[in-house]
Amino acid sequence: MSIKNLVARQKDLFSIIIFLAAFLAIWELFFNLEIWPKVSFPAPYQVLESFKNQIEDGSLPSNILVSLWRLFLGFLISITIGISVGLLMVKFPIFGKTLNSFAVGLQSFPSIAWIPFAILFIGINDSAILFVVVMSSVFSVMISTYSGMRNISPLYLRAAKNMGAKGLNLVAYVMIPAATPSIIVGLKQAWSFAWHALIGAEMLITTLVGLGHILSVGREFLLMDQIIATMIVIFTIGMIFDKLVFFKIEEKIRKKWGLSEQTM
Repeated sequence: MSIKNLVARQKDLFSIIIFLAAFLAIWELFFNLEIWPKVSFPAPYQVLESFKNQIEDGSLPSNILVSLWRLFLGFLISITIGISVGLLMVKFPIFGKTLNSFAVGLQSFPSIAWIPFAILFIGINDSAILFVVVMSSVFSVMISTYSGMRNISPLYLRAAKNMGAKGLNLVAYVMIPAATPSIIVGLKQAWSFAWHALIGAEMLITTLVGLGHILSVGREFLLMDQIIATMIVIFTIGMIFDKLVFFKIEEKIRKKWGLSEQTM
């Protein structure tokens, strides 16, 4: 790592620390002013106490693991279906144009709109939650794959064909790599949709486990400290995935395509 990158990371870390300190100070100030009832607006130390209690009784770690497993499984299904159908849409243009219009319309559905359908069609179980996650994210993968493939420069395809590439080799070694930047953007968006959908589904499809269930319990028993603690966990997981997974993948792709500055 270069000195320039190290200094930039230290500045970012310092900025985050300053922001968090200011945020906590303002939070504590509003709590002491008692603008809202204390049951509706807990102090930072009360939220910290809720963290401690949920970790000690094991409920928070176990529910995080359940939610992450559901997210991983649902997202994996979305990627598999989305990329496969996206490739078929490119292979058969009429089918692609028709399905693309439907996919755009279905992508605009709020994830919560799939929940009543999932409950009535599948039942109150994990499969219904996975259905909501997949239906909320698969169309983003499908559209990004289709668009990425269609926007490949014809020069790449002509050059590859002149060198003898065709069929699966053309798709695997030319088209998919060329469309990767677009596909990664779609995957990142799909992951965000899947994460939102998962929490909402866990709140309304009562399987009694998951981060969404913790939020639901906090709502029922007016445990605002528990609700805020869980919201912080959800936010933190989202940031971790963005920084440690998608950001690194995007940076590697940018370097491969010569879109980022080279460091000494």
